[in-house]
Amino acid sequence: MVLPINYSDLLLLVLAIFAFVGFTRGWLKEAVTSLAVAALAILVWQPSMAKQIIDRVNKVIGLVVMFARAGFSLDLGKVTAQKVDPGWLLDPNSYRLYIVVTVVLLVTSYMIGDMSFKGRVTPLGRLLGGILGLANGYVIVSLVRQYIMNYLRSRNAAFAASDQLTMQLQDVPAQSFFTGYGIIFVFVVVIGVVALLVAGDRLKLPLK
Repeated sequence: MVLPINYSDLLLLVLAIFAFVGFTRGWLKEAVTSLAVAALAILVWQPSMAKQIIDRVNKVIGLVVMFARAGFSLDLGKVTAQKVDPGWLLDPNSYRLYIVVTVVLLVTSYMIGDMSFKGRVTPLGRLLGGILGLANGYVIVSLVRQYIMNYLRSRNAAFAASDQLTMQLQDVPAQSFFTGYGIIFVFVVVIGVVALLVAGDRLKLPLK
């Protein structure tokens, strides 16, 4: 059984959800998420930076695993003699890793925003929050699409099938998010957030 899902319909659904969440939270809280999403987009845009971060994380994981296998011994020779199973390390080419990082980053940014900015949200703040939420949703969907496209290209595959149900995503843009105006859009969002912060502070606008 094939379950066809149109990419445009999925995009509209995600945009509506993110716009609603941004509207309810307000622009200051949503701005925290915008900055987190922008940082993630830059890492995907520059995979060498992402690989360097993942390599450093893997070194830390490897040290922890070797230390544990050595029985938490302080003997350096005994610790370095231990081997690390590759299954413990993060795969920089795994789209699943990037999806998990995206979800964790989103949840963390929501928590930081909720803890940092409390109080009543003005109508203008809600409107700007909805706009930022819309932008965040668009970038996130584009990044997830980019993760999967990169994975399929690396595996030279066109689809993944299941024994019982195959979800077929139709009309997915084949163009990379970063070959068009994607990264420019990300920078525009970041500049917009900074501009709102400056304008709200200097002009005393009711943005909160």
